[in-house]
Amino acid sequence: MFSVDVKVGRLLEVRLVAPVTVVDIDVIRARLGLFFKTFPGKLVACGDFSRADVFPAEVASRVLETFKHDNPKIERSGILVSPSAIFSLQLERLVSQANNPARRCFREPAELRAFLSVILAPEEQARLALYLSEGALGLHT
Repeated sequence: MFSVDVKVGRLLEVRLVAPVTVVDIDVIRARLGLFFKTFPGKLVACGDFSRADVFPAEVASRVLETFKHDNPKIERSGILVSPSAIFSLQLERLVSQANNPARRCFREPAELRAFLSVILAPEEQARLALYLSEGALGLHT
């Protein structure tokens, strides 16, 4: 399962829940393309992957392609990873290989929030806090 949306300002919300398939990534990529065409300038991405699990090789490859493709359209990106050490390492490797220093992984929602909040407007900060709390409660937008 996944969701991709912009509900407030330029805050792009992406949530992944296991299992994640290549088809899911393709649909996400198409949806991202629509947002990038709709919004002038760059978006600030918040990914909640805390309920995802290790990606199969073909999914990981597609995620990396998507990260690289979207780099020019992202001002900053924070991804909340799951407690799984293996998945966290896989995602950190994908983020590193995407070669965008403005894209980072976090294990703690508060750290992700601090990383993104410094460049967000007050209404975007409020939405970010709500989005992260929804993930902690298991609510999916």
